[in-house]
Amino acid sequence: MRPAPGCGRSAPALVIGGSGAAYAVFGGLKTVAVSDTLNGIGLLAIGTLVPVLGLIALGGGNLLDGLAKLTADHPEKLNAIGSASDPMPFGTIFTCMIFANLFYWCTNQYVIQRTLGARSLAEGQKGVLASGFFKVLVPFMMMIPGVIAFHLYGPGLASIDKAYPRLVEDVLPAWLSGVFLAVLLGAVFSSFNSLLNNAATLFTLDIWAPLKREMPSDGLLVSVAKRVSVLIAIASFAVAPLLHYAKEGLWQIVRIFVGFYNIPTVAVMIVGLFTRRVPAIGAKCAIVFNVIAYGLLRFVFDDVVTLHFIHLYAILFVIEVGIMLAAGTLRPRAKRYVPPQERPVDMTPWRHGRSTAFTLLSCVVALYVAFSPLGLAGAETTTPAATILAALLLANVAVWAKPGLLRRPRRA
Repeated sequence: MRPAPGCGRSAPALVIGGSGAAYAVFGGLKTVAVSDTLNGIGLLAIGTLVPVLGLIALGGGNLLDGLAKLTADHPEKLNAIGSASDPMPFGTIFTCMIFANLFYWCTNQYVIQRTLGARSLAEGQKGVLASGFFKVLVPFMMMIPGVIAFHLYGPGLASIDKAYPRLVEDVLPAWLSGVFLAVLLGAVFSSFNSLLNNAATLFTLDIWAPLKREMPSDGLLVSVAKRVSVLIAIASFAVAPLLHYAKEGLWQIVRIFVGFYNIPTVAVMIVGLFTRRVPAIGAKCAIVFNVIAYGLLRFVFDDVVTLHFIHLYAILFVIEVGIMLAAGTLRPRAKRYVPPQERPVDMTPWRHGRSTAFTLLSCVVALYVAFSPLGLAGAETTTPAATILAALLLANVAVWAKPGLLRRPRRA
């Protein structure tokens, strides 16, 4: 969205944020869930259309010519294996990128609240796996348009965040641009609404309510949550215009700043799952340590400590797990924690869950193989990539033909 003449960058943020905040505050979680579904369908449809029209424009009106040019010219742009000088080196996958994504997909209430609302374990597993397959489409819907924009406009764009909007403006007809804007704003509203709803819920139930001597009424909880939502919205209005100055792009700056809380959250969850006597003070010490240490290493001593921030995640993760285990040794809980055994919903797993998860993992591996020097990114021959992809296909055929291959062996 371009600001109107005489209108600064703060105005669009205020308009979008104000509308989204009102929608979340007065509509609640039900409206967020409904809007998520509708906006997701629209965004998926038009998001798929953008790279197709981009390839047609790149090929001078021919889709296949555009695809040939995309793969033949500057094939290094199709390399998903990041080097040490790239914003996200490939080696970060093997240090703490897995835990960073574990935080977002497995511990972030913003994401898992939908899963926890499933009517059974099987339905929740289906939803999670379906979202994983949609995630596999992201390189084709977001990264490929960026490469197309490079071929069309060259490296002269002022910011990498302007590549996609420029391509959309040029390839979509005027009427479809309006539909795309409506769907895109709907998606922004949906994300912002979910953030406000979940942040207010966490604050109200986990921070404010425990400070009261008696459990507040539902009406009072809702009232406090709405007020907190308004305060969070106002804070976001103040920060949003500043993100325009992020030199490495919006997504990269977001990943850097979530380091203040994502790794300690994952560390606490993992220690909580696999131990029974680590006290709460251990988790609190680990969280405080992370905020201080990460802030100093990333923003104060960044000239001295030149490690990539994902590698910093890994170091801090190990230290924080050690802090909690030490607390469990020095000051263990008086009683061993016993998880509650209530099962308010059917906990029968989906019978195709393991096979589907294997196929999803295979798709991720296939993406990295295809978009690597072995595949489309500069190799003289794609035989190695084709061999690996064929092996993945055969493995999936075997898994689906005999699902028992992935089952746990029964104990004697």
